[in-house]
Amino acid sequence: MPLQRFWFQIAAFLVLVWAGVGLVMWVTEDSMYSPEKTLALMQDAPWLADEDLAAKPRKTYLDKVISSVIHLDFSQRSSMREDGLETMDRFFKSLTDEEKGDYVNRTVEENFKAVMKGLDKLPAEDRRRIIGGIQREMKKKAGKNPEMQMLLDQEPASFEKSFTKDMGLFFKEAPLSMKLEMAPMLEAMQGRMQGMRVR
Repeated sequence: MPLQRFWFQIAAFLVLVWAGVGLVMWVTEDSMYSPEKTLALMQDAPWLADEDLAAKPRKTYLDKVISSVIHLDFSQRSSMREDGLETMDRFFKSLTDEEKGDYVNRTVEENFKAVMKGLDKLPAEDRRRIIGGIQREMKKKAGKNPEMQMLLDQEPASFEKSFTKDMGLFFKEAPLSMKLEMAPMLEAMQGRMQGMRVR
């Protein structure tokens, strides 16, 4: 009998533990971020169904979307772009010019600042390799954005110097569309830099 009671207590304890885990998961579900949830937020933006939506609820909802994007790591952002580019484009095009600026400032520009800080901390050889990759990626986009061409025509050593010295100013003055095009490249760079730190 005492053994039976002992097993009953263990079973009751396990039931309580799993109930607690379930409750925590239910309570924190809204604070969990994923590419799927972020895309769902973009797809369900209330102004897509109601163009006359007031400014305050628009801002509140946009803040929620931006927060969701910011909390994704570089691989999740890449996955989101692969699976939901059409949804992302539709969402971005639905924003006002001011909202587009806010979205880019808080997602892409913050990512850019983190990448630039990371580059400063890398050994010279790793930094050269990363910046060489940037130059190649940017050359692929140069046809779409002729403004990049002058910067890209430099020799690798000059490009590296220009990039580290002038890229902040270049990025600051670049049009929103160019900043958005640079987002995948910045995420890939973050991934490479993280890989270099792990080694």
